[in-house]
Amino acid sequence: MKYFDALKIYNQGKSAWCSPRKDTVDYKAVIAIMKKTPETPSKKISPKSSKSSLSKKADIVLKKPPSKSLLFKNANIIQRFLKNKLILIKYNLDTRIQRYNLIKKRLADIKSNKCLTKKIFNNKQGYTIDGIVNLEKKIGSDSVNASIYLTSIPYLRWSYPIASKLMKVTANNESETKMNEWITENLILKKQSKHFIIMYKTTKCSPSEGTANKLLTGERLVNYNELCDGDLSSLMKTDARNDNMLMINMAYQILIAIATYHNRVGYCHGDCHHGNFLYQLNTEHSDTAYYHYVYNGLDFYIKSCKYNMCIFDFGTSVPIWKSDDQFIYSDYHRILHGFVSSKTNGWIEGDVIAQVNANMFMIMTKIQRIMISLLKNKDSDMFQAIIDNVFKVFRPENGIFTTNKPAKILNKIPFIINKVQLYPEINFKNA
Repeated sequence: MKYFDALKIYNQGKSAWCSPRKDTVDYKAVIAIMKKTPETPSKKISPKSSKSSLSKKADIVLKKPPSKSLLFKNANIIQRFLKNKLILIKYNLDTRIQRYNLIKKRLADIKSNKCLTKKIFNNKQGYTIDGIVNLEKKIGSDSVNASIYLTSIPYLRWSYPIASKLMKVTANNESETKMNEWITENLILKKQSKHFIIMYKTTKCSPSEGTANKLLTGERLVNYNELCDGDLSSLMKTDARNDNMLMINMAYQILIAIATYHNRVGYCHGDCHHGNFLYQLNTEHSDTAYYHYVYNGLDFYIKSCKYNMCIFDFGTSVPIWKSDDQFIYSDYHRILHGFVSSKTNGWIEGDVIAQVNANMFMIMTKIQRIMISLLKNKDSDMFQAIIDNVFKVFRPENGIFTTNKPAKILNKIPFIINKVQLYPEINFKNA
């Protein structure tokens, strides 16, 4: 049997044509088919039938693959390389960046001015852009500024869905888009922080095209973002709210995320509620592992946690140098209500174990006292005060915070919270 005939047998039933390279596993499988099936004697054919047969064979050899195959022709190569890493370790900073590179390639054919087209998925209104991305299912509730859609990338095996944020084309929403781009490029891709969400791409449909496409104003600016597993509000509806170590760890992570946005990015968030802090399952979590941070020359380490907490939604941001100290400090204080029962002035509606709630209420109270003290003394370094008066002294026996270098550190590049470069010049209407 000839190689091409064996190749056809090997590809029977497959969703995409596979032409393996020499010495690969697929190539050896094709060779095995050749050896297993004896070659039948060739029949003498007339010129007429020869022409027909050759024409048929030419059709097989020269036939162009479907446009979708052309669009995704490198899929198998990329998928083989990333299969184990992306399947077995879904969320750590390295694989998040690998996934960014994969998805960025897939979205490269979408022009930045491309408009959505309405499409029905499972009897519900959705959107698509040339079948490259499908905005299939609305998740969460509409806010004043945006709608979020669960989004798939067809023909990508082991695909992890992304979240598309549909917004009106306004100066503020475009500023938020620029902020997401800056954070992705300068913090996440450079492995400077794990507490932000990746943005893969953005598209902006012009008013004329949007009208022709019958799009509403709130459907013309789209950010294609990394999908998270939920927000702090939804997490507090689970039994996570009764895990003492978990609650303290997540609170510390969120305080670090806010400090990074203040000091590394140079902006005050201004809207730190429990819907604007998202979480991802952290599958590199180990009870003996830590993450390395640096602030004001102090190396400190936070114990690994099953959830990675991220700050998001920067539409109400104000440059830190324009912000009143009280508003800067309130970023830290306000969100801690999300860790406390509604029975004690918090936002959690369900019952919380008394000791867990007491600990989280104590942390919230400590932050409030620090804030009042700093405002009185006109001292502006809120995060340093949090390190000294909360991280270092609150329940040190739990081992969540330490300044002693642990045996197992998960990030080779320390997450530096201080300012290390010029702040981005992004103007929000709030400024």
